[in-house]
Amino acid sequence: MSSRANQTSNSGSSLLPHKNGIRAFKGTLELMSELYFASLEPGDNFTTEPIILNTALYYALGYAKGNYINFPAKKGRGSAKQNPTYIVDTESLFETVYVTPAKVINKPEFTTELNNSRCDDYVQSNNLSNADSDANTPTGRYSARKQIQPGARFLFYVLTFDGSKPDMPSYVRLGKKRCKALVEWEEVVVSISEGEYRITHPVLIDDLESVPMGDISFKRMQPFDILQKGRFSGKYIKLGSKDLLPINVRFLRRMRN
Repeated sequence: MSSRANQTSNSGSSLLPHKNGIRAFKGTLELMSELYFASLEPGDNFTTEPIILNTALYYALGYAKGNYINFPAKKGRGSAKQNPTYIVDTESLFETVYVTPAKVINKPEFTTELNNSRCDDYVQSNNLSNADSDANTPTGRYSARKQIQPGARFLFYVLTFDGSKPDMPSYVRLGKKRCKALVEWEEVVVSISEGEYRITHPVLIDDLESVPMGDISFKRMQPFDILQKGRFSGKYIKLGSKDLLPINVRFLRRMRN
């Protein structure tokens, strides 16, 4: 990997670091109760992948606030669909603060629970096939959810591009069941270079200004896909002693253009 040190100024794009420089704060998050959210939804089953998207971390850390009740919008004949307001909720800090997704740094343990997956409509129909028309069939409908057990540890970064120090809460709440998590913080050294490099910490594909040149590894997630590895060329930042990220990474930037 070839690279050369390069001093970055505040001229040109408004998305370049401000004159006070970039600061990076490493957060190590430890679950204190079960974490459950729907990373994948195969049928009536829900899987919690061992990675926490920054769509959740912005709200958990208190950097963004949305409506407590998100009213679903029903369009056409399909089911009602909720419409998150990530873009609006983070508009004021889009250029100055970036939170990475959190990757797992130990071996997490999982449990699977069965739960009722019937909707709450007053009238519900049970349509049986002809072969089952005389069967003594229960009216319940069940799903399974796979969730992460307490003790799992995750690592993420908060970057500020104006030299400021962000709020760093010691405890946050995450997931569908408001799992409590402890967060330990540490400021890390940031250096800026230019050349060919490979990212070493996951980001949302929609957080990137350009697509990778190669060596791509990504994971399908809800609501956005994760880029785990990729080779790029251009200016990048090094966080501490190892992690590399593009200098122009911003939260959902491809959706704002």
